[in-house]
Amino acid sequence: MGGISLYNRKQNSDSFPVKHRSSQGCYGFREVPRRTGGFTLIELLVVIAIIGILASMMLPSLSGAKQQGKIILCINNLRQVGLAIQMYADDHLQRFPPASVTQLDPQTGLPVDPNPRGTLQALGGREPMNMNCYPNARSRPLWGYIKPSDVFRCPDDRGQKILPCGGACDPDFAPSNFKVVGMSYQYNGGTPLVLAGGGFLAWKNSPVLPATLAGQAEGWVPDPSRFILMHEPPARIYGCLESGPRWYQWHYAAAGPAEFVDPRSAPARFISPILFVDGHTRRHNFTRALTTDPYHPYEETTDWMWYKGPDK
Repeated sequence: MGGISLYNRKQNSDSFPVKHRSSQGCYGFREVPRRTGGFTLIELLVVIAIIGILASMMLPSLSGAKQQGKIILCINNLRQVGLAIQMYADDHLQRFPPASVTQLDPQTGLPVDPNPRGTLQALGGREPMNMNCYPNARSRPLWGYIKPSDVFRCPDDRGQKILPCGGACDPDFAPSNFKVVGMSYQYNGGTPLVLAGGGFLAWKNSPVLPATLAGQAEGWVPDPSRFILMHEPPARIYGCLESGPRWYQWHYAAAGPAEFVDPRSAPARFISPILFVDGHTRRHNFTRALTTDPYHPYEETTDWMWYKGPDK
């Protein structure tokens, strides 16, 4: 027969013979191209689209896991700070650190300036950028118990642009409290700021507390498991006379603004890790407390206490 023999073709040929009937009624063979095994353009586009959909589904989860990891780090930092505060209290008649200290010489430890420096934002940590406003590292109450390190730094610390109030304490807290003041976390040892017309309901809406945690004996605290000892700025209100009140967001808000003039316009939540007097730490959401009644954001809840009322 005049057709091409199947047995004479190479197995790795790019085409293979197919038997067909000719117009004369005889059978012969014609060659049909073999597919090379590559993807068509449409198949590639479908694969790329599927990968894009899967990536868009996974990215929020990965971002949330990263944020959760940062909060866990801050919580662990606060736990170590809490241990240092407990050691301080053990050495000082079971009393909490003061709200201000005298500036000490870093080498000798002797007083060098009688003007007190506040500790509410500098209970421990590294050297501040402005020694005229904040205590140096050696003067801070926790110096003898935990030396300056990243234990005092929150990785989501985004600073507070309006603080400190007044030109004598420049620069402000941006880009981070840790960089400018030496510590990200803040001590609930004074009277928190309230809006004009607001106050503390347990004290007949007074804007000032008659007594605060700083310098108090441990027995003064009515409920150590709920009384806030340390926190981050998103937990409360801040402000200066020249700027007005401000609210801050650090966690879960990395792509947006950190500072707000109205908490109800903030897109994310007001999240803060908290250290309580009894030593335990936990993340809390202060959004409802700060937005439902901005004039009274420090009232007692089932989860926390900011201040002590007259009946406690």
